[in-house]
Amino acid sequence: MDRNSTNHSLDNLTERFQSLTERKKAKLRVVEPMKSLPNWPSAIRGTPNACLRSALFAGIQGKERIAYKKRTLLAAVYGIEVRYLGIQLNQSDLDIWMQIVHLSRQQLPGFSVTFSAHALLTALGRGSGKSQHEWLKESMARLGGAFVEITFHGRDAFGEKGFLRYYRDELTQRYVVELTESMLRLFEEGYTYIEFEQRQKLRKQPLALWLHGFLSSHAAPFPMKITTIHRLSGSGSKTLRDFKYRLGKALEALVSIGTLASFEFADDMVKIKRQPTPSQQRFLGDQQL
Repeated sequence: MDRNSTNHSLDNLTERFQSLTERKKAKLRVVEPMKSLPNWPSAIRGTPNACLRSALFAGIQGKERIAYKKRTLLAAVYGIEVRYLGIQLNQSDLDIWMQIVHLSRQQLPGFSVTFSAHALLTALGRGSGKSQHEWLKESMARLGGAFVEITFHGRDAFGEKGFLRYYRDELTQRYVVELTESMLRLFEEGYTYIEFEQRQKLRKQPLALWLHGFLSSHAAPFPMKITTIHRLSGSGSKTLRDFKYRLGKALEALVSIGTLASFEFADDMVKIKRQPTPSQQRFLGDQQL
């Protein structure tokens, strides 16, 4: 091959590469910065549906945690894919993240929020002794160190290392926290109002807490397979018999605080009846028009 032919081939390759690069640039979606977070009353905790309808914050005890050593696909409802790398999160971690988001809801995304460890623990109904401060530190580390990637309908994927970044003054135990924007963007894909007082009554009942969030995110819960709830909740139960027993206890707890009217098991299914919140009643009414 002579020099002219070689140069011509190189020119063609250069043109094709430039053309491919331009086409890819044209397809890139421009992600605008978040302008604000939703606002809600003080008795409510706004929470993205992706956090409530998946095993991202599992309904497990702290001693049941496992470590995901590679990017792992977690269980989630249709349309949501959650991949996770790090120490497993549970409902107590969600409590902390929800509370910090709650404190941040009236300011612009990207700005930090300041609070004392004592105030946060008190707001969550916990003690403020040394063990509780250590519990908070461990949870903050988990929330800060986890890698989360969430994809909606196979289209938009949000990936971020950590739900938050923080500074802590060891003398005063005051925190300065910045919430990561990718995780806050989950609100743009849908969120739910969680009744905080009800949730407080379910403390130390992780499966009941998970169910409370999951059911709150549906205006009219539908019959579900026990195996589906087992998978979505990230349960550590080794047998379905053991999980069905735990599930029954969790559902009884939800009935006792007024979240559910009733429930019943039918073979491998559970049927749930609940009283919708006023906003959900309006939504159901609109659906019937």
